[in-house]
Amino acid sequence: MKSIKTKILLLFVSLLLLLQAISFWSTYDSLRTKERIAIDSQLSKAKALFDSEFNRREFYLTSFAETVTNDYGLKSVFGEDQRSVAIALLNHGKRINADLAMVVTPSGMIELQLVNSYQNNQNKKVVRGAQQGQAFGFMPALKQSQLPPYYVIGEQLYQLHLSPLKSGPAIIGWAGFGYEISTPLAESFLTLTGLQADLILEQQNHWSLLGSSNPLAHIASAKALINPTSSDVISLKQQYSAAGGANFYVLLHSSRDNLVAVIQQSWLQILLITILTLIISMVAAYLIADDITRPIKLLVKQAKRLAAGEYQKPVSVNDKTELGQLASEFNSMQEKVLNREQAIKHRLQHDPLTELPNRHWLASKLQDLTEQNSAPFALFHLNICRLKEVNDTLGHTAGDQLIKEAGKRLTALQSEHFLCHIGADEFVLVLPNITRDTARDELNNIAMQMHEGCNYQDMHLQLQIRVGVALYPEHSQDPQILVQKADAALNHCRESRSHCYIYDPSTDTNTVERLSLINDLKKAIQSNQLILHYQPKFSFAANKITHVEALVRWQHPELGMIPPDSFIEIAEHTGQINPLTRWVFLEALSQSLAWKVQGIDINIAINISGENLKDESFYSFICQNIESKQLRAESFTLEVTESALVDDPETAIALLARFKERGFKLSIDDYGTGYSSLAQLKRLPVHELKIDKSFVQKLAIDADDAIIVKSTIELAHNMGLSVVAEGIEDLASLRWLEKANCNLAQGYFISRPKPANELYQLLAQESIEFAN
Repeated sequence: MKSIKTKILLLFVSLLLLLQAISFWSTYDSLRTKERIAIDSQLSKAKALFDSEFNRREFYLTSFAETVTNDYGLKSVFGEDQRSVAIALLNHGKRINADLAMVVTPSGMIELQLVNSYQNNQNKKVVRGAQQGQAFGFMPALKQSQLPPYYVIGEQLYQLHLSPLKSGPAIIGWAGFGYEISTPLAESFLTLTGLQADLILEQQNHWSLLGSSNPLAHIASAKALINPTSSDVISLKQQYSAAGGANFYVLLHSSRDNLVAVIQQSWLQILLITILTLIISMVAAYLIADDITRPIKLLVKQAKRLAAGEYQKPVSVNDKTELGQLASEFNSMQEKVLNREQAIKHRLQHDPLTELPNRHWLASKLQDLTEQNSAPFALFHLNICRLKEVNDTLGHTAGDQLIKEAGKRLTALQSEHFLCHIGADEFVLVLPNITRDTARDELNNIAMQMHEGCNYQDMHLQLQIRVGVALYPEHSQDPQILVQKADAALNHCRESRSHCYIYDPSTDTNTVERLSLINDLKKAIQSNQLILHYQPKFSFAANKITHVEALVRWQHPELGMIPPDSFIEIAEHTGQINPLTRWVFLEALSQSLAWKVQGIDINIAINISGENLKDESFYSFICQNIESKQLRAESFTLEVTESALVDDPETAIALLARFKERGFKLSIDDYGTGYSSLAQLKRLPVHELKIDKSFVQKLAIDADDAIIVKSTIELAHNMGLSVVAEGIEDLASLRWLEKANCNLAQGYFISRPKPANELYQLLAQESIEFAN
């Protein structure tokens, strides 16, 4: 077998003889080939460079826009304070020297558009964009995340990225930034590629020059280069599509002589050098082949490790030539890539305010805990109380100080833990080896750690928290679901105004069934899936039924009859309580008319919510429908719970007073379980109190309940109010209430809620006698 060295020598000798015969032709052909290669290489490099530049700008805009849209401060003022949104976007935009900042609302309006205007090509000034206040013409593409990255404003073109602003799962708008495509970009291409660059915009066959590295360029000369006819000019055209059907062209061009001048001037020298090199190569190949091959192989091997993400081991090449320099630069590049990757990873997994791990780190940590360890642990979801009040009163600097102080104290907990700051006023604390029995002790430790307030500019701020707790594996073995359970427990804390709560499925308002009911309820109101049942009220004075309470039921096509407790709260929290109450009122009016035709004159009680009392049109709706059906307001009682008056008692009392003046009867429902004081009760323009069933159901056997009910009846009568007792389930309680001078009684002992057609005989009786 011939050695590779022998093969190289024989090959070189053969080539040398051949080259002697065709040297001139070979030289000429080599020249032409090198010219073509030089041109192709130059254009390929140029294309790669401007593709890389555009991709880098797009990546930077995308990453920054996504970071900005996760900014809690921006979300908190979005849609409420346009000036604050503008200031926030302007400050963010300055960080990346953006030329454009935009905000688009969910309805498709450009709420905010800020652009850089250059005066005398030097002084920069931020002005309102020409499209601000106009409709955004590409909403379908934006919603599907398919908006082209190039966006036209007038005759200016921007590289733009919009990211969604979210509140929970809902999108409340889009915000983003853009760079203007103009002469500075063309000049940077000239610096990078050595080629002249023209940037052209075509809109509906209207051409305009966005920028050029050639100060003498104009649109006619630039447009002619799109399809050049002369072989003396070498050009590269790259076309991009912009939003709205416009086309954007990048033209890189130069004369052929400029690109191959060196080759043309030294082709004889190249030929001579080539021949000498061939001769020398026959002697030197044996000596240098191994020396050249070894570092190349090392670099190839290291490049593969780098591609696989292994950055720790450097390449070692003992060579002082360019290969050694290349190896050194390679190691330097590897170190910079490692540092950059570590910085990006840290930024992605840590909160910049507290330097604590963030939500991304939490997800990874929980995944590791559930996969590698079967030991129980507890997930504490903590919320700083009234942080918004601190931000609104003292500013976000004070709020940030409070957040950092909370993070320091939680970090200082003595027990083993993992702490994350997942956003705004919320932290997550993961405590290993915690069960339900020991979770209470840890809650006490947290409360002690957070007990003392903190000082800010000579002011003492209370540091109060709420905590929702979920346990692994008791509540879930899935990390994502476990976080949802802790969040549900925290929501229960907010609603019940407690400071800590361990997750209980019975209080979880975010179940799949609840979400299904939320989606179905609006359709139910519109498609008559609702029906009214009526529960009679017995009058002790008249010894018959004189009043009924209208109670809504939902006949779901798939789930069957759904009681009101399962969907009334949903209606209140999803803004559907107003149409629901109006539907109930209209049905009650129709039933009142039907009973009057049958000779039955009876008062119908209708429950109204605190949300109804905030609706400015609710009063006029009630009164107009009463008048249109020619019914008396005295035939209806509006029942309001104490809790419905808590949020805005002044507005509620004023509206109730108007209803009273109009003739409606007013009743305080579930009295004794709400938040109203006797002072507030004195102010309420009501006719009766309705004692909650929790005090009435065991009235005959519970002395404490008897004292409370008797005192309430006497108090109400002394204030000129009548009394309704609900929840009567036996004859003894009914007789007791009669002796205590209660006015009306309601409960299953008298009658369950029934459809109107099943109550006729009971309502028509002139006298009722009860027996066990």
